[in-house]
Amino acid sequence: MRNRLILGILIVVVLAGGVYAVVRLSGKAPVVENATVDFAAIQSEIDAGDFESARTKLEAIIAADETNAEAHFSLGLTLFNLGDYTAAGEHFTRSLQLDPERAAAVHHNLGVLAYQSGDMATAESEFGLALDADPSDADTHYQLGATYLIQAYPMGAVEPDTALLQKAQSEFEHALEIAPDKPEALVGLANIDMLRGEMEQAIGRLEQVIAQDPAMREALFALGRSYAAVGRAEEARATLRQFLDTAPPAMWAEQAQQMLAELSGD
Repeated sequence: MRNRLILGILIVVVLAGGVYAVVRLSGKAPVVENATVDFAAIQSEIDAGDFESARTKLEAIIAADETNAEAHFSLGLTLFNLGDYTAAGEHFTRSLQLDPERAAAVHHNLGVLAYQSGDMATAESEFGLALDADPSDADTHYQLGATYLIQAYPMGAVEPDTALLQKAQSEFEHALEIAPDKPEALVGLANIDMLRGEMEQAIGRLEQVIAQDPAMREALFALGRSYAAVGRAEEARATLRQFLDTAPPAMWAEQAQQMLAELSGD
């Protein structure tokens, strides 16, 4: 399987009625196409966050051999991490032109780029094309489900779109069929449960996730919210404090603190 961007878009309904979108990235080692180029070493730099060094090396490889598909693909990953989404998309697309077998990975990553740009229609299309090329990829099913989910309940909406919720549910379930207990998909389903008012079912899924990964921010935040919604205040407070111990982004922390204050009656 080729290297993919993993975009963890998870709606978490908060007491104030808003939503959060969480972006997480990870990947798998690339396929080495040219034994004279140490792509493993460059991938190690990418994994370590040394993006400028990786960029310099990859640009030098392409300058010497513009037809190196692996270098274009890896440069796309590097540029994504550097925030240059337009250039990242160009290099992903060029890698696909040079190596059509990259269709699943390239369309997946183009879907991530489209989502980051707010182009949900293109994100759906790209994730669909990725699944056409590789229907067994749990990450892409998850990403497509997340795209449906975030569209189902946009900021300011009074009620979620039931048809989009169903599409999201179907994709998360597909992901779990391929990768049982996939935590992102379980949190996605829990968010759907929350939007439908099925809080006890959401709690069950989220507790399953926390049993696997006690520090997963998305699950902790959603679980704290779910406990609060069913009146389990002590568990809500403990879970939200555990969430704050993960040093979340400031906006998340503020929302958690607000919920803690409301639960404490301050």
